[in-house]
Amino acid sequence: MNKAEILKLFSDLISIQSVSADSKRRSEILKAVDLLKNKLKEIGFKIKLIGKGDSPPLILGTYHLDHDRCLDGKVQTIGIYGHYDVQPEDPVKEWRTPPFNLTVRGGKIYGRGAADNKGHIIQNFTSIKRLIEVKKLKSDIVFILEGEEETGSVHLEEFVKKAKDILSKVEVFYVTDTGMYRKNMPQIFFGLRGLVYFELTIETGTKDLHSGLWGNRVLNPAQVASQLFAKMKDGKNERVLIPGFYNEVRSISKKERKLLEAVARTDEGQIKEAGVYKILSLDKKQPYLSAKIYPSLDINGFVSGYTGEGAKTIIPRQAVVKFSCRLVEQQNPEKTEILVRDFIAKNLPEGVKYGLKILSKDHPFYTEINNRYVKKTAEILSDFFGNETRFNRTGGSIPAAEILQRLYKKPIILTGFTLPDDSIHSPNENFDEEMFWKGIEALGKIYSQ
Repeated sequence: MNKAEILKLFSDLISIQSVSADSKRRSEILKAVDLLKNKLKEIGFKIKLIGKGDSPPLILGTYHLDHDRCLDGKVQTIGIYGHYDVQPEDPVKEWRTPPFNLTVRGGKIYGRGAADNKGHIIQNFTSIKRLIEVKKLKSDIVFILEGEEETGSVHLEEFVKKAKDILSKVEVFYVTDTGMYRKNMPQIFFGLRGLVYFELTIETGTKDLHSGLWGNRVLNPAQVASQLFAKMKDGKNERVLIPGFYNEVRSISKKERKLLEAVARTDEGQIKEAGVYKILSLDKKQPYLSAKIYPSLDINGFVSGYTGEGAKTIIPRQAVVKFSCRLVEQQNPEKTEILVRDFIAKNLPEGVKYGLKILSKDHPFYTEINNRYVKKTAEILSDFFGNETRFNRTGGSIPAAEILQRLYKKPIILTGFTLPDDSIHSPNENFDEEMFWKGIEALGKIYSQ
């Protein structure tokens, strides 16, 4: 494939609005599935779709060599994970380019899903296709392409269990869904935080009320919710105040601390990277660890009352809050759910009806990096990019990493080629153009070993 053909395929995939959170775009999910399975078939992959009802199916693509070229004189099997679903594009007005039109500008490739995770899918596909064409592929390949990562991978464990006959043969899984430390500075990740995502609905009556007639006389659900969350978290030091929340949090080893010191970012750098006016720190001695080795609690969305143009003097009847807890290894999502439920039940006032739903639960991920696959991959990345591969943890969640490791007990290599300013989950998501093309070459060297 030449560059024009690769960009055309990338553009076709970006144009598909595979937003898994929007049930109205189910047809777009199916378009993405058709495109990916057909492209894999074209280069000799056998396809198996695993689904359930209207849930986005898991695409399994398998390619078998017809010759032995591998470590120890036998063909190994490499698993390559990616996800074809994307985040919603809102707020559209903040995009500088149409979110579902691939746009190359100023050294960046823009589009929803460009970095997370369609760009990495295109990189992997291209590198494998090229190796097949020149007969330099030395491993059997299994593509594992998910369509529900952005909504918590609700069915992934169920689906990969159904693929045991295929996935049990995999000797190492590559999860290319992260990024680089800086341009030309590769990373391999050994830790991810888990997630429990809640939706809390608070009702104080059956209808909105006139604030002049009922102010001081009735509960305001927006204020009730605000007061509840003020009790949940200390806004001055970011510490979660739910009893027992930190009970299972372990101290990291000196070796881990040293690895993370090598990828520390300054507060000034993170202010610029995040586009915020102030950076906070839970760890006062080593602030850069605050979003890596500690759990957190954050409001993700809050809807109540009137937010339209002009004024409407009401006391709303309802408030809806979406919030999430990020968890570190040894913390259990089920136990965290219980702690949160108990806290809410004990801290809401009388005269309130409420409901608490769980939208997703993901376990934290931690892996050892002392194995031959990690060492060889780190060596290849270091040689290719001219900088030593760093080892890092990230505060985000990728359920596939923990699920595949727990079920199949094989090494997980978590890496990728996006940059810190890629704006994933935000307007103007992008993939650095140089790193996109270099990533294809780097993967080709990894998969040809």
